[in-house]
Amino acid sequence: MNFRPGSGADSLFHSLSPFSGAHVTYESVRNVDLRALNSAVSSLDTLVGKLATMDEDARNMDRMAWASEWRGENAGASKPVVEQTANKFIAAHEQAQALHSILQSLLGDLHECQEALGRYEQNAAHWGAHLSTDGTIRTAEPPYTTLAQARVMGLMPFGEAVPPETLESMNVLEHEIVRVIERAAESDRVAARELSTLMSRSGGQFSTPRSPTMRDAADAQALEDARRVVDLGNKGEKTASDWRRMGEHFALHADDPLFAQYVIDNLGMEAYLALGQELDHAATELASASVDVDSIRTGMGNTFVTAMQPPGTMETHPPGSPAYNAWLRTYEGQAYQRRLDGLNAVGLESPSANGPWGTVLGDTRTGYDIALDLLEAADLPMDDQFFYQLTSDLIEVEQEHPGVWDRQRYSDDPIRDVRNDAVDRLLGIGVENNPAAVTAFFDPDGNGTGENHVSNNHLDYFIGEGEDSRKPPRVLFEYTSAFGYSSPGSPGLAAALETAATGLTPGSQPGADYTGHSPANARIAEQVWNTFAADPSRVAADSAFEYLAPTLGHIGADYMSDIYLAVNGIDTGTAEHRPEFSPLRSERLLREIAMNTEANTSLTAANQANLQLTIDQVILAQEGGVPGMRSSIEDVSRPSGFISGVMAEARASEIYQSQMESDASHNAVVDTINTWTDRALNVAIYQVLKDYPGLASISDAVKGDATEVIFDFFREDNSEDAESEAIDELEESLTAHSNIARDAVKSAILNHDLNLTETEANSLANGAAERVDTGYRLGNTPLSPNAQ
Repeated sequence: MNFRPGSGADSLFHSLSPFSGAHVTYESVRNVDLRALNSAVSSLDTLVGKLATMDEDARNMDRMAWASEWRGENAGASKPVVEQTANKFIAAHEQAQALHSILQSLLGDLHECQEALGRYEQNAAHWGAHLSTDGTIRTAEPPYTTLAQARVMGLMPFGEAVPPETLESMNVLEHEIVRVIERAAESDRVAARELSTLMSRSGGQFSTPRSPTMRDAADAQALEDARRVVDLGNKGEKTASDWRRMGEHFALHADDPLFAQYVIDNLGMEAYLALGQELDHAATELASASVDVDSIRTGMGNTFVTAMQPPGTMETHPPGSPAYNAWLRTYEGQAYQRRLDGLNAVGLESPSANGPWGTVLGDTRTGYDIALDLLEAADLPMDDQFFYQLTSDLIEVEQEHPGVWDRQRYSDDPIRDVRNDAVDRLLGIGVENNPAAVTAFFDPDGNGTGENHVSNNHLDYFIGEGEDSRKPPRVLFEYTSAFGYSSPGSPGLAAALETAATGLTPGSQPGADYTGHSPANARIAEQVWNTFAADPSRVAADSAFEYLAPTLGHIGADYMSDIYLAVNGIDTGTAEHRPEFSPLRSERLLREIAMNTEANTSLTAANQANLQLTIDQVILAQEGGVPGMRSSIEDVSRPSGFISGVMAEARASEIYQSQMESDASHNAVVDTINTWTDRALNVAIYQVLKDYPGLASISDAVKGDATEVIFDFFREDNSEDAESEAIDELEESLTAHSNIARDAVKSAILNHDLNLTETEANSLANGAAERVDTGYRLGNTPLSPNAQ
């Protein structure tokens, strides 16, 4: 099966070419014989080594010829001859190096492409397909329909069509294969051109090569393709073929700064954004012509991201620092600033307003809107400095033009779209695209070091109460453009605060490479928590920041040991970087956010998981014998019981019960509990307990025990009376939490094979349960004496 043809008969090699001048196809890549090419690379490797010695000798000879000690009547005539001869040996070495580099890069690319096709054949069942050795894609099950047949059958009003999900998977497999074939063809084409140039320019003599490395060859190809994109982008009427060609170039080079900067600088930022607008307008027509519009949009987004990349990071070159400002004075810096200025210049206008598209489309999106569309489509990470700069610019715009991001700004219709808030939307994009950039943006300590340190007050701006602080949305519950209910408030800000404070995006789980909270995470968590602890009513029901109650619950769940310390004065934490939550105000905030279903469930799950794992930690350490272990277990059980009491008191209230009336609501609560239990367990295993020897071997057992106990506590049948039974069990949480403490002790003793008598084991279990009871009774009151 021929996917996309390669460079054809004018391709590189008659002797070295693994494709022998033929079209590059699936079969030619799969069955390519790389022995001749591999042999040539090996021979060149040896030759380069030998020529390196001759190169050094030639340079020494040349230096000697022109040295002052070489004198005589023939010296003037001899020196140029020696120099010319030396330069030939020097050029021969450089030329051999260039040839070796080009062929070695080609060999590596073709090896990777060949191996990729082999993997696709072996794993085709993953896509519900079978991949033949000739590249034909068929269904994995009888009647083994080919992809081409499946597409035709899908258009017929009769007959048995391939299931849509299978057809979609087969299309994805084909797309992946095409990318491999195109890569092989592109590598062949670039190498062919560079080798031809390298050899033909010398005229059979030694000469310095024009492109000494494969990187130079790739740069030349990227520029050539960038010029094609600019030419096509400037066309008035674009065909499906034009868009398809641009898409191919974007797919190949979007991550190449040379390509990205050339395209945007030569089209101009306004024209580039208008091109994105034009693509959206033509999307339906292009899709009917089998043009992959989403792929083009992603390519344009990636090109935009790549073009907006200052040097260094927020640690070395934060915007506004002397290092950053010095770079802006360079040629590259001035070009970057022109792109940014071009975006801001058209930010509040339609990029195509001066041309036919603005009136024909009726598309009133601004330049900022289209830029955010492209950033949203990109799958390359946005540069942290660009994110910081663009977000700051959007904030400056809203300060100069109050109401500019009004969520009703495109219509007099009562429908209000949260995506019209460009600042909030960019924060949400940052969370998905580059979480580290969001953390740097909110770090209250600022960014950079020494003279390059730059402070910021972004947390104060978004959640503070000063006159210059951002005003919360005017309407709590708003509609999206899809006419469905959206999250109230500012979902981008909520996600950004959680990500910046915890280092984990909403709903994600830490893995084996998780290193715990960073110093910036802890600083942000501290300021966010203490800001609302100063006045918990700001996140109460019907308040402007009610939508941040779940966010605060998630932050508290991630820092449960620090909640224990703030509320009860008992420190069970071992993390390296920790926030200092207000010991006087945290309980009031905890009780307020506990009235929110999502916050309550995440805190409850994390509290129970933390109790289970901290008890396991105490048993594992075995410090102080049975009396010492009991004392340590009691220290963690009391604050855990207190948190359980606070949560139960909130669950017993009419507000919480009214939110759990339906089975669907209950299921959502259970899902949240599952997520936060698993997250708390993972955080503890990968961060808190990582320094304890022997834990790795029993971590799965600990997780299994904790998960079984905690999930059984919350799981309910979706029968007619399941909800009332669940509420009854939640109100009896003291018994349940005490049982969790007892079971945690017993499980830990069993897992670590401690040689304790039954009396000693019961002493530890009873100590945990008794302290849970004490803490619970303090928590299950309107307000503890400490908070009063």
